[in-house]
Amino acid sequence: MLGYKEMWWQAERDGSQVTFLHRLYEALEEGQDWLFPNDSDVWPTEKDRYAIKAFTDNIVIGWPVRGDAESELGSIFSNIAYFQLRLATRGFFLRGAIALGDAYVDDVVVLGSAFLEAVQGEAQAKNPRIILTDTATAAVKRHLTYYSQSDQAPQYSDLYQDSDGKWFVNYLETILAAGEDCPFFKELEKHKHNITQRLKEFRSDSRIQAKYIWAANYHNFFCDQRPRHFLDYKIDIEPETSFRRIGQS
Repeated sequence: MLGYKEMWWQAERDGSQVTFLHRLYEALEEGQDWLFPNDSDVWPTEKDRYAIKAFTDNIVIGWPVRGDAESELGSIFSNIAYFQLRLATRGFFLRGAIALGDAYVDDVVVLGSAFLEAVQGEAQAKNPRIILTDTATAAVKRHLTYYSQSDQAPQYSDLYQDSDGKWFVNYLETILAAGEDCPFFKELEKHKHNITQRLKEFRSDSRIQAKYIWAANYHNFFCDQRPRHFLDYKIDIEPETSFRRIGQS
């Protein structure tokens, strides 16, 4: 959770610890409603559907994979995107990584190659983005070959590619969950507002502000993809990061 320590220290200075706790708790509770919808028709029980472990500002999710993992990754991208958007509109921006491999999660321990790769990936994410590690990227590249054109694949909307080559979850796509003719403009407006506030709040800390500059550029790139709807929602900032759709050169 980006800026978690700084936000808590500010709450202590302001004497608003309880308010901060309530805001964080409500954001996590609302986000988890999207992250773990009731799919009992797909999975036998919720316990079999996923495993979750939370500590401080970190969350580890283990998601069982069957077959070639395309449908599971599709569900993961969608649910993680909703979770990420819900927290961002509450002022909490997330970074992390998605990996494929062996993993074990219970109430006591978290271990396995997928977990270790995800931890390393989170350190490489740097900005408020959830990236795909090498194992996840390789799987999605294989899945894209199932389609005659990459822009016909659902992954084309689920993911963007950053200037460093990393693929990451395009969580703003969930604003179009009701279709392109019924976008959730209020969510995009909240996203814009929160980023703008963070840019002002951390203007004296270039290290942290750079992460929100990235978020502003991502926000604007998303708006540029559908100018008919979103051009008026762009953030006034000089572009610094080059994004592109996956499958494009």
